[in-house]
Amino acid sequence: MKKALINILKLAVIALCFGLIASKINLRDIGNQLAGVSLPLVGVAGLTILLEPVVMAFKWNILLREKGINLGVRRLIRIIFSSNFLSVTLPTSLGADALRLLMVKGAQQSLAHAAGALMADRLLGALAIVTLSLVGVVLVGRQTLDPRSLLSILTVALLVLAIAGVLISRLPVRWVPRLRRWAVRRAGDRPPAAGLPWLLKAVDQAEAMHESLRSFGAHRARLAQVFLLNFSAQGLRVLQIGLLFQAVHHPVPWTQAAAFVPMIVLMAMLPISYFGLGVKENAFFYFFGRAGVPNPVSFSVSVITYPLIVVAMLPGALFVLCDVWRRPAAAPPPANPSNP
Repeated sequence: MKKALINILKLAVIALCFGLIASKINLRDIGNQLAGVSLPLVGVAGLTILLEPVVMAFKWNILLREKGINLGVRRLIRIIFSSNFLSVTLPTSLGADALRLLMVKGAQQSLAHAAGALMADRLLGALAIVTLSLVGVVLVGRQTLDPRSLLSILTVALLVLAIAGVLISRLPVRWVPRLRRWAVRRAGDRPPAAGLPWLLKAVDQAEAMHESLRSFGAHRARLAQVFLLNFSAQGLRVLQIGLLFQAVHHPVPWTQAAAFVPMIVLMAMLPISYFGLGVKENAFFYFFGRAGVPNPVSFSVSVITYPLIVVAMLPGALFVLCDVWRRPAAAPPPANPSNP
């Protein structure tokens, strides 16, 4: 019931977003815009999407090695591409990050340390997003930037910093001792595990993940390396969108792209839609529209990203097929000697 309600709410958000889109654009304008698109530039933009999982593998490898998990960059590239593909093809609510953790755990590695490394990477990624956006704001200049856009970017930056500060503090696990005491009272004279084993196990796992995340504070040099790689990954996304604007023959200043694209990426990551559908397009309208870019142009750029993402998932499909083919066939059941 809960899953169905979440799906309904996400579909409602998508419907609302596309209702707003329909009121702002004309389909004929979109067709005209896409008719003259430069395919070579679209192809180059697609290559930047293929590079993102490679960059992610390098940064995740740095963090995992600090926890004694040495899977190697090549293995992590396979895991990342495969999880990206499976997250959109399997009939499951698991996202790509959850699938990656399961794949690492399947390699007989610590789930807590893998999750801690992934959370550290995501936090550094969010900080890289707001940093790049703020750099873009400085380069654009306050006088040439729409005041609402500037206020929105500064507000999002402050929210990200506040959330990051809370997550790396002790606040998220302060409730754990109280929960354990409640479980002990609930179980009476029995050991706590006999009362609510699944809950206590989940709480212990969450606490271990949080401690793994906090322990990265002692490895600041590694965190700096991962931050720079995250900054580079966001730079690839700015390059991708900038190339797509050129592909539809409406180039935008690179400083504007640096200021706006990270914010659009952050909006599309919100878990209120499927793959950012509708949310991303309206974010394009909000930021680039205030900079004078026509809505049909922004919508065309956003739409082109979807087939590029699908194409970028093909290596994951190949990796999954290779894993299936290499998997040994199940041994036949032993024959019953009483039935010759």
